[in-house]
Amino acid sequence: MCSSSLSASGVLQYRVSRLSDADSDFEQVIRLLEQNQHLLSSAAAERSTLTVWSGERLKLAGLGVAWQAHFSGENRFTAAEEAWRNLCEHAQETSGGEDKNFAVAAGAWQAGAAKNCCSKPENTRCSKQGKITWPLVLGSFGFTPATPSLLLVPALAVVSSGDNTWLWHARWQEGQADFRGRQENTPENAKSKAALAPQPSPLSPSNPAQVTHETYPHLQPDAWKAAVGRATKEIRAGRAEKIVLARDKELCFDRDVSLARVTRYLADKYPTCWTYAIGDLVGASPEMLASVSEGKLLCRVLAGSAVPSQEQRLLSDPKERLEHRLAVQSAEESLTELNLDLEVPAPRLLHLGYVTHLATDITAENLAEQAVTSLRAAAALHPTAAVCGKPREVAAERLAELEAMDRRRYAAPIGWMDAAGEGEWAIALRCAERDPSRADTYRLLAGAGIMADSDPQRELAETETKISPMLRALQA
Repeated sequence: MCSSSLSASGVLQYRVSRLSDADSDFEQVIRLLEQNQHLLSSAAAERSTLTVWSGERLKLAGLGVAWQAHFSGENRFTAAEEAWRNLCEHAQETSGGEDKNFAVAAGAWQAGAAKNCCSKPENTRCSKQGKITWPLVLGSFGFTPATPSLLLVPALAVVSSGDNTWLWHARWQEGQADFRGRQENTPENAKSKAALAPQPSPLSPSNPAQVTHETYPHLQPDAWKAAVGRATKEIRAGRAEKIVLARDKELCFDRDVSLARVTRYLADKYPTCWTYAIGDLVGASPEMLASVSEGKLLCRVLAGSAVPSQEQRLLSDPKERLEHRLAVQSAEESLTELNLDLEVPAPRLLHLGYVTHLATDITAENLAEQAVTSLRAAAALHPTAAVCGKPREVAAERLAELEAMDRRRYAAPIGWMDAAGEGEWAIALRCAERDPSRADTYRLLAGAGIMADSDPQRELAETETKISPMLRALQA
Protein backbone atom coordinates (compact mmCIF):
# COMPACT_ATOMS: atom_id res chain seq x y z
CA MET A 1 0.00 0.00 0.00
CA CYS A 2 1.23 3.46 -0.81
CA SER A 3 -0.22 6.87 -0.10
CA SER A 4 1.30 10.15 -1.19
CA SER A 5 0.93 13.45 0.62
CA LEU A 6 0.73 15.25 -2.72
CA SER A 7 -1.30 14.84 -5.85
CA ALA A 8 -0.69 11.63 -7.78
CA SER A 9 -0.71 13.57 -11.06
CA GLY A 10 2.46 15.61 -11.38
CA VAL A 11 6.23 15.55 -11.52
CA LEU A 12 9.09 16.36 -9.18
CA GLN A 13 11.05 19.37 -10.42
CA TYR A 14 14.44 20.09 -8.91
CA ARG A 15 17.47 22.32 -9.33
CA VAL A 16 21.01 21.71 -8.04
CA SER A 17 23.40 24.68 -7.71
CA ARG A 18 27.03 24.31 -6.73
CA LEU A 19 27.91 26.27 -3.58
CA SER A 20 31.50 25.12 -3.19
CA ASP A 21 34.13 22.92 -4.82
CA ALA A 22 35.02 21.59 -1.38
CA ASP A 23 33.49 19.14 1.07
CA SER A 24 31.70 20.71 4.04
CA ASP A 25 31.42 19.34 7.56
CA PHE A 26 27.97 19.10 9.11
CA GLU A 27 28.30 22.38 11.01
CA GLN A 28 29.03 24.14 7.72
CA VAL A 29 26.09 22.41 6.03
CA ILE A 30 23.71 23.65 8.74
CA ARG A 31 25.20 27.14 8.54
CA LEU A 32 24.79 27.23 4.75
CA LEU A 33 21.18 26.13 5.11
CA GLU A 34 20.61 28.96 7.60
CA GLN A 35 22.09 31.44 5.13
CA ASN A 36 19.85 30.20 2.32
CA GLN A 37 16.62 29.35 4.14
CA HIS A 38 15.01 32.51 2.74
CA LEU A 39 14.95 30.66 -0.62
CA LEU A 40 12.47 28.13 0.73
CA SER A 41 9.26 28.65 -1.20
CA SER A 42 6.33 29.98 0.79
CA ALA A 43 4.25 27.33 -0.98
CA ALA A 44 6.42 24.44 0.25
CA ALA A 45 4.63 21.88 2.40
CA GLU A 46 5.63 21.42 6.04
CA ARG A 47 8.14 24.25 5.91
CA SER A 48 9.24 23.72 9.53
CA THR A 49 10.27 20.10 8.88
CA LEU A 50 14.02 19.61 9.32
CA THR A 51 15.58 16.57 7.64
CA VAL A 52 19.17 15.54 8.36
CA TRP A 53 21.71 12.94 7.30
CA SER A 54 25.38 13.16 8.27
CA GLY A 55 28.06 10.56 7.59
CA GLU A 56 31.48 10.44 6.03
CA ARG A 57 30.06 9.94 2.54
CA LEU A 58 27.20 12.45 2.50
CA LYS A 59 25.96 15.31 4.66
CA LEU A 60 22.53 16.82 4.13
CA ALA A 61 20.31 19.28 5.96
CA GLY A 62 16.94 20.11 4.45
CA LEU A 63 13.80 22.13 5.12
CA GLY A 64 10.24 21.54 3.98
CA VAL A 65 8.77 18.72 1.93
CA ALA A 66 8.61 18.63 -1.86
CA TRP A 67 7.29 15.04 -2.02
CA GLN A 68 6.61 12.26 0.41
CA ALA A 69 4.87 8.90 0.40
CA HIS A 70 4.04 6.22 2.96
CA PHE A 71 4.19 2.45 2.49
CA SER A 72 3.06 -0.47 4.61
CA GLY A 73 2.55 -4.19 4.23
CA GLU A 74 4.86 -7.09 3.47
CA ASN A 75 5.88 -5.57 0.12
CA ARG A 76 6.67 -2.10 1.49
CA PHE A 77 10.32 -2.13 0.38
CA THR A 78 9.43 -3.20 -3.16
CA ALA A 79 6.60 -0.66 -3.35
CA ALA A 80 8.89 2.11 -2.10
CA GLU A 81 11.60 1.25 -4.61
CA GLU A 82 9.11 1.16 -7.47
CA ALA A 83 7.60 4.49 -6.41
CA TRP A 84 11.03 6.10 -6.27
CA ARG A 85 12.08 4.64 -9.63
CA ASN A 86 8.88 5.91 -11.25
CA LEU A 87 9.37 9.33 -9.67
CA CYS A 88 12.95 9.54 -10.98
CA GLU A 89 11.93 8.52 -14.49
CA HIS A 90 9.67 11.56 -14.73
CA ALA A 91 11.59 14.04 -12.56
CA GLN A 92 12.62 17.25 -14.27
CA GLU A 93 15.82 19.13 -13.58
CA THR A 94 15.31 22.85 -14.07
CA SER A 95 17.85 25.56 -14.77
CA GLY A 96 17.40 29.30 -14.43
CA GLY A 97 13.70 30.15 -14.22
CA GLU A 98 11.57 27.61 -12.41
CA ASP A 99 9.44 26.95 -15.50
CA LYS A 100 12.36 26.31 -17.84
CA ASN A 101 12.75 22.60 -18.39
CA PHE A 102 16.47 21.84 -18.58
CA ALA A 103 16.53 18.05 -18.57
CA VAL A 104 14.63 14.96 -17.57
CA ALA A 105 16.30 12.70 -15.03
CA ALA A 106 15.18 9.52 -16.72
CA GLY A 107 17.22 6.44 -17.46
CA ALA A 108 19.32 6.78 -14.33
CA TRP A 109 17.84 3.63 -12.92
CA GLN A 110 18.77 0.75 -15.21
CA ALA A 111 18.85 -2.86 -14.11
CA GLY A 112 22.40 -4.07 -14.35
CA ALA A 113 23.89 -0.60 -14.92
CA ALA A 114 27.57 -0.89 -14.10
CA LYS A 115 29.01 0.92 -11.10
CA ASN A 116 26.59 3.81 -10.80
CA CYS A 117 26.85 4.76 -14.48
CA CYS A 118 23.43 5.53 -15.89
CA SER A 119 22.41 5.18 -19.50
CA LYS A 120 21.44 8.22 -21.54
CA PRO A 121 18.45 7.50 -23.72
CA GLU A 122 17.59 9.93 -26.49
CA ASN A 123 16.32 13.31 -25.21
CA THR A 124 17.38 12.53 -21.64
CA ARG A 125 20.34 13.45 -19.50
CA CYS A 126 21.59 11.85 -16.30
CA SER A 127 22.45 14.61 -13.83
CA LYS A 128 25.43 13.19 -12.01
CA GLN A 129 27.78 15.26 -9.87
CA GLY A 130 30.40 13.85 -7.53
CA LYS A 131 29.15 10.24 -7.22
CA ILE A 132 25.54 11.33 -6.75
CA THR A 133 22.89 10.70 -9.39
CA TRP A 134 20.22 13.28 -8.70
CA PRO A 135 17.54 13.43 -7.36
CA LEU A 136 17.88 12.17 -3.77
CA VAL A 137 15.30 10.72 -1.40
CA LEU A 138 15.46 10.03 2.34
CA GLY A 139 13.56 7.29 4.07
CA SER A 140 12.61 5.70 7.38
CA PHE A 141 11.03 2.23 7.41
CA GLY A 142 8.87 0.49 9.98
CA PHE A 143 10.28 -2.42 11.97
CA THR A 144 7.19 -4.47 11.12
CA PRO A 145 5.00 -4.33 7.99
CA ALA A 146 2.19 -2.73 10.01
CA THR A 147 4.14 0.49 10.70
CA PRO A 148 3.91 2.97 7.79
CA SER A 149 7.31 3.58 6.18
CA LEU A 150 8.28 6.95 4.78
CA LEU A 151 10.09 8.33 1.72
CA LEU A 152 10.71 12.08 1.68
CA VAL A 153 12.27 14.64 -0.67
CA PRO A 154 13.11 17.98 1.04
CA ALA A 155 12.06 21.22 -0.63
CA LEU A 156 15.34 23.00 0.15
CA ALA A 157 18.60 21.40 1.23
CA VAL A 158 22.35 21.77 1.40
CA VAL A 159 24.12 18.60 0.30
CA SER A 160 27.83 17.89 0.65
CA SER A 161 29.56 14.85 -0.83
CA GLY A 162 33.05 14.19 -2.13
CA ASP A 163 34.65 17.49 -3.06
CA ASN A 164 31.42 19.39 -3.66
CA THR A 165 28.68 21.18 -1.74
CA TRP A 166 25.37 21.97 -3.46
CA LEU A 167 22.15 23.84 -2.81
CA TRP A 168 19.09 21.75 -3.67
CA HIS A 169 15.63 23.10 -4.57
CA ALA A 170 12.68 20.83 -5.28
CA ARG A 171 8.96 21.26 -5.80
CA TRP A 172 6.00 19.19 -6.82
CA GLN A 173 4.50 20.37 -10.11
CA GLU A 174 0.93 19.18 -10.51
CA GLY A 175 -0.97 18.48 -13.68
CA GLN A 176 1.83 16.92 -15.70
CA ALA A 177 2.95 13.29 -15.95
CA ASP A 178 0.97 10.67 -14.06
CA PHE A 179 3.54 8.24 -12.71
CA ARG A 180 1.34 6.21 -10.40
CA GLY A 181 2.19 2.91 -12.08
CA ARG A 182 2.03 0.04 -9.64
CA GLN A 183 2.46 2.11 -6.50
CA GLU A 184 -1.31 2.77 -6.24
CA ASN A 185 -0.76 6.37 -5.25
CA THR A 186 -3.82 7.97 -3.70
CA PRO A 187 -3.92 11.75 -3.20
CA GLU A 188 -4.25 12.97 0.37
CA ASN A 189 -4.08 16.41 1.87
CA ALA A 190 -2.23 18.80 -0.41
CA LYS A 191 -0.57 21.85 1.07
CA SER A 192 -2.92 23.28 3.67
CA LYS A 193 -3.36 26.92 4.54
CA ALA A 194 -1.74 26.20 7.88
CA ALA A 195 1.43 25.08 6.10
CA LEU A 196 1.67 28.49 4.46
CA ALA A 197 1.33 30.45 7.69
CA PRO A 198 4.50 32.08 9.09
CA GLN A 199 6.35 29.68 11.37
CA PRO A 200 9.51 30.00 13.44
CA SER A 201 12.57 28.60 11.71
CA PRO A 202 13.67 25.18 13.01
CA LEU A 203 17.23 26.50 12.63
CA SER A 204 16.72 29.37 15.05
CA PRO A 205 18.95 29.35 18.17
CA SER A 206 17.33 27.99 21.31
CA ASN A 207 18.30 27.32 24.88
CA PRO A 208 19.09 23.78 26.11
CA ALA A 209 16.08 21.75 27.23
CA GLN A 210 15.82 20.13 30.65
CA VAL A 211 13.90 16.99 31.59
CA THR A 212 10.78 17.70 33.65
CA HIS A 213 9.17 14.26 33.66
CA GLU A 214 10.30 10.67 32.99
CA THR A 215 7.97 7.72 32.49
CA TYR A 216 8.10 4.13 31.24
CA PRO A 217 5.28 3.80 28.67
CA HIS A 218 5.46 0.01 28.59
CA LEU A 219 7.72 -1.94 30.95
CA GLN A 220 9.21 -0.67 34.19
CA PRO A 221 12.87 -1.70 34.65
CA ASP A 222 12.01 -4.63 36.94
CA ALA A 223 9.35 -5.86 34.51
CA TRP A 224 11.83 -5.64 31.63
CA LYS A 225 14.39 -7.66 33.61
CA ALA A 226 11.69 -10.29 34.16
CA ALA A 227 11.15 -10.38 30.38
CA VAL A 228 14.90 -10.96 29.95
CA GLY A 229 14.60 -13.89 32.35
CA ARG A 230 11.76 -15.40 30.31
CA ALA A 231 13.79 -14.97 27.12
CA THR A 232 16.80 -16.78 28.58
CA LYS A 233 14.57 -19.70 29.59
CA GLU A 234 13.20 -19.98 26.06
CA ILE A 235 16.72 -19.94 24.65
CA ARG A 236 17.90 -22.61 27.10
CA ALA A 237 14.87 -24.68 26.10
CA GLY A 238 16.07 -24.56 22.49
CA ARG A 239 13.24 -22.44 21.09
CA ALA A 240 15.70 -19.74 19.89
CA GLU A 241 19.43 -19.05 19.79
CA LYS A 242 19.19 -15.33 20.52
CA ILE A 243 16.42 -12.80 21.22
CA VAL A 244 17.07 -9.05 21.12
CA LEU A 245 14.86 -7.21 23.61
CA ALA A 246 14.32 -3.46 23.46
CA ARG A 247 12.83 -1.13 26.04
CA ASP A 248 11.74 2.50 26.05
CA LYS A 249 11.37 5.49 28.31
CA GLU A 250 9.53 8.74 27.62
CA LEU A 251 10.94 12.13 28.55
CA CYS A 252 9.13 15.45 28.73
CA PHE A 253 11.21 18.62 28.53
CA ASP A 254 10.63 22.17 29.72
CA ARG A 255 10.61 23.48 26.13
CA ASP A 256 10.55 22.31 22.52
CA VAL A 257 13.76 20.47 21.67
CA SER A 258 15.76 21.95 18.79
CA LEU A 259 16.54 19.23 16.26
CA ALA A 260 19.21 21.46 14.75
CA ARG A 261 20.94 21.60 18.14
CA VAL A 262 20.53 17.84 18.71
CA THR A 263 21.90 16.80 15.32
CA ARG A 264 24.80 19.23 15.56
CA TYR A 265 25.74 17.65 18.88
CA LEU A 266 25.47 14.09 17.57
CA ALA A 267 27.45 14.76 14.39
CA ASP A 268 30.20 16.43 16.42
CA LYS A 269 30.42 13.87 19.24
CA TYR A 270 29.99 10.71 17.16
CA PRO A 271 31.68 11.33 13.78
CA THR A 272 32.04 7.59 13.05
CA CYS A 273 28.26 7.13 13.32
CA TRP A 274 25.50 8.21 10.92
CA THR A 275 23.45 11.09 12.34
CA TYR A 276 19.86 11.37 11.12
CA ALA A 277 16.60 13.23 11.61
CA ILE A 278 13.96 11.78 9.29
CA GLY A 279 10.26 11.85 10.05
CA ASP A 280 9.85 11.55 13.82
CA LEU A 281 13.20 9.84 14.46
CA VAL A 282 16.46 11.51 15.44
CA GLY A 283 19.66 9.73 16.40
CA ALA A 284 23.17 8.59 15.52
CA SER A 285 23.45 4.99 14.38
CA PRO A 286 26.70 3.03 14.66
CA GLU A 287 25.45 0.25 12.39
CA MET A 288 25.36 0.45 8.58
CA LEU A 289 22.81 -2.03 7.30
CA ALA A 290 23.55 -1.56 3.59
CA SER A 291 25.72 1.03 1.88
CA VAL A 292 26.16 0.86 -1.90
CA SER A 293 28.75 3.08 -3.56
CA GLU A 294 30.13 2.65 -7.07
CA GLY A 295 28.65 -0.83 -7.23
CA LYS A 296 30.15 -1.99 -3.92
CA LEU A 297 28.21 -3.10 -0.84
CA LEU A 298 29.15 -2.56 2.80
CA CYS A 299 27.17 -4.20 5.60
CA ARG A 300 28.45 -3.51 9.12
CA VAL A 301 27.34 -6.05 11.71
CA LEU A 302 27.50 -5.04 15.38
CA ALA A 303 26.75 -7.50 18.17
CA GLY A 304 28.47 -7.80 21.52
CA SER A 305 28.88 -4.68 23.64
CA ALA A 306 30.97 -3.50 26.58
CA VAL A 307 31.87 -0.26 28.30
CA PRO A 308 35.37 0.91 27.21
CA SER A 309 37.04 -0.25 30.44
CA GLN A 310 35.93 -3.83 29.74
CA GLU A 311 36.18 -3.88 25.96
CA GLN A 312 39.00 -6.44 25.75
CA ARG A 313 36.72 -9.16 27.13
CA LEU A 314 34.67 -8.93 23.93
CA LEU A 315 37.40 -10.82 22.08
CA SER A 316 37.40 -13.71 24.55
CA ASP A 317 33.98 -13.81 26.25
CA PRO A 318 32.10 -16.87 24.84
CA LYS A 319 28.71 -15.19 25.24
CA GLU A 320 29.77 -12.05 23.34
CA ARG A 321 31.58 -13.98 20.59
CA LEU A 322 28.62 -16.33 20.07
CA GLU A 323 26.19 -13.42 19.93
CA HIS A 324 28.36 -11.75 17.30
CA ARG A 325 28.85 -14.93 15.26
CA LEU A 326 25.08 -15.49 15.12
CA ALA A 327 24.55 -11.94 13.86
CA VAL A 328 27.18 -12.33 11.13
CA GLN A 329 25.74 -15.69 10.06
CA SER A 330 22.27 -14.16 9.87
CA ALA A 331 23.53 -11.35 7.60
CA GLU A 332 25.29 -13.83 5.33
CA GLU A 333 22.17 -15.98 5.07
CA SER A 334 20.01 -12.94 4.28
CA LEU A 335 22.33 -11.81 1.47
CA THR A 336 22.51 -15.30 -0.07
CA GLU A 337 19.29 -14.75 -2.02
CA LEU A 338 20.91 -11.77 -3.78
CA ASN A 339 23.67 -13.98 -5.25
CA LEU A 340 26.46 -11.70 -4.06
CA ASP A 341 30.09 -12.69 -3.67
CA LEU A 342 30.63 -11.84 -0.01
CA GLU A 343 33.85 -11.15 1.83
CA VAL A 344 33.58 -11.65 5.59
CA PRO A 345 36.64 -10.65 7.66
CA ALA A 346 37.32 -11.46 11.30
CA PRO A 347 35.53 -9.27 13.87
CA ARG A 348 37.23 -6.18 15.29
CA LEU A 349 36.60 -3.73 18.10
CA LEU A 350 34.63 -0.62 17.16
CA HIS A 351 35.19 2.21 19.65
CA LEU A 352 32.34 4.70 20.04
CA GLY A 353 33.53 6.51 23.16
CA TYR A 354 30.65 5.52 25.45
CA VAL A 355 30.54 1.87 24.32
CA THR A 356 32.65 -0.61 22.34
CA HIS A 357 31.18 -3.21 19.98
CA LEU A 358 32.41 -6.28 18.18
CA ALA A 359 32.10 -5.32 14.49
CA THR A 360 32.38 -7.16 11.19
CA ASP A 361 32.27 -5.32 7.84
CA ILE A 362 30.80 -7.62 5.18
CA THR A 363 31.50 -6.45 1.61
CA ALA A 364 30.57 -7.45 -1.96
CA GLU A 365 31.40 -6.02 -5.38
CA ASN A 366 29.11 -7.74 -7.90
CA LEU A 367 25.96 -5.73 -7.18
CA ALA A 368 25.68 -4.29 -10.70
CA GLU A 369 25.45 -7.67 -12.42
CA GLN A 370 22.78 -8.73 -9.94
CA ALA A 371 20.89 -5.39 -10.22
CA VAL A 372 20.94 -4.95 -6.45
CA THR A 373 20.13 -1.47 -5.19
CA SER A 374 20.95 -0.19 -1.72
CA LEU A 375 17.30 -0.45 -0.66
CA ARG A 376 16.97 -3.99 -2.01
CA ALA A 377 20.02 -5.03 0.01
CA ALA A 378 18.61 -3.35 3.12
CA ALA A 379 15.28 -5.11 2.62
CA ALA A 380 16.98 -8.50 2.37
CA LEU A 381 18.90 -7.88 5.61
CA HIS A 382 16.07 -6.49 7.73
CA PRO A 383 15.58 -7.42 10.50
CA THR A 384 19.09 -8.54 11.36
CA ALA A 385 19.92 -10.91 14.18
CA ALA A 386 21.62 -7.95 15.88
CA VAL A 387 18.26 -6.20 16.39
CA CYS A 388 15.83 -9.12 16.30
CA GLY A 389 17.43 -12.47 17.10
CA LYS A 390 18.08 -15.85 15.55
CA PRO A 391 16.29 -17.58 13.96
CA ARG A 392 14.84 -14.18 13.13
CA GLU A 393 11.34 -15.47 12.30
CA VAL A 394 11.11 -17.15 15.70
CA ALA A 395 12.61 -14.18 17.55
CA ALA A 396 10.35 -11.70 15.75
CA GLU A 397 7.28 -13.60 16.92
CA ARG A 398 8.41 -13.35 20.55
CA LEU A 399 9.26 -9.63 20.58
CA ALA A 400 5.75 -8.21 20.77
CA GLU A 401 4.88 -10.28 23.84
CA LEU A 402 8.19 -9.98 25.68
CA GLU A 403 8.70 -6.25 24.98
CA ALA A 404 5.02 -5.35 25.37
CA MET A 405 5.46 -2.43 22.96
CA ASP A 406 5.46 -1.40 19.29
CA ARG A 407 8.97 -0.54 18.06
CA ARG A 408 7.51 1.50 15.18
CA ARG A 409 10.57 2.71 13.18
CA TYR A 410 13.19 1.88 15.79
CA ALA A 411 15.80 -0.73 14.69
CA ALA A 412 14.64 -0.53 11.05
CA PRO A 413 16.33 0.85 7.90
CA ILE A 414 16.83 4.60 7.77
CA GLY A 415 18.86 6.52 5.22
CA TRP A 416 18.97 7.87 1.67
CA MET A 417 19.13 6.76 -1.95
CA ASP A 418 19.85 8.44 -5.28
CA ALA A 419 18.31 8.00 -8.73
CA ALA A 420 20.72 5.14 -9.55
CA GLY A 421 19.72 3.16 -6.46
CA GLU A 422 22.96 3.80 -4.61
CA GLY A 423 22.90 5.16 -1.08
CA GLU A 424 23.17 4.36 2.61
CA TRP A 425 20.69 2.60 4.90
CA ALA A 426 21.68 2.46 8.55
CA ILE A 427 19.75 0.74 11.32
CA ALA A 428 17.75 3.27 13.35
CA LEU A 429 19.56 2.78 16.66
CA ARG A 430 20.70 5.17 19.41
CA CYS A 431 17.62 7.22 18.69
CA ALA A 432 14.65 9.08 20.08
CA GLU A 433 11.17 9.26 18.63
CA ARG A 434 9.51 12.66 18.80
CA ASP A 435 5.85 12.85 19.71
CA PRO A 436 4.18 13.93 16.41
CA SER A 437 2.00 16.46 18.22
CA ARG A 438 4.60 17.79 20.70
CA ALA A 439 8.19 18.87 20.16
CA ASP A 440 8.89 18.69 23.92
CA THR A 441 8.24 14.94 24.32
CA TYR A 442 10.54 12.14 23.14
CA ARG A 443 10.57 8.37 23.46
CA LEU A 444 14.07 6.88 23.85
CA LEU A 445 14.69 3.26 22.87
CA ALA A 446 17.55 0.79 23.22
CA GLY A 447 17.97 -2.96 23.11
CA ALA A 448 20.28 -5.78 24.17
CA GLY A 449 21.01 -9.20 22.72
CA ILE A 450 19.77 -11.89 25.09
CA MET A 451 21.59 -15.23 25.17
CA ALA A 452 21.13 -18.32 27.33
CA ASP A 453 23.46 -17.02 30.06
CA SER A 454 22.44 -13.34 29.98
CA ASP A 455 22.20 -11.56 33.31
CA PRO A 456 19.07 -9.32 33.46
CA GLN A 457 20.73 -6.59 35.54
CA ARG A 458 23.70 -6.41 33.21
CA GLU A 459 21.45 -6.26 30.16
CA LEU A 460 19.45 -3.44 31.75
CA ALA A 461 22.69 -1.56 32.38
CA GLU A 462 23.66 -2.07 28.72
CA THR A 463 20.44 -0.45 27.53
CA GLU A 464 20.99 2.52 29.86
CA THR A 465 24.49 2.92 28.41
CA LYS A 466 23.04 2.95 24.90
CA ILE A 467 20.33 5.46 25.85
CA SER A 468 22.72 7.90 27.55
CA PRO A 469 24.20 9.55 24.39
CA MET A 470 20.73 10.41 23.11
CA LEU A 471 19.72 11.81 26.48
CA ARG A 472 22.78 14.06 26.47
CA ALA A 473 22.05 15.15 22.91
CA LEU A 474 18.46 16.12 23.71
CA GLN A 475 19.74 18.34 26.53
CA ALA A 476 22.71 19.74 24.61
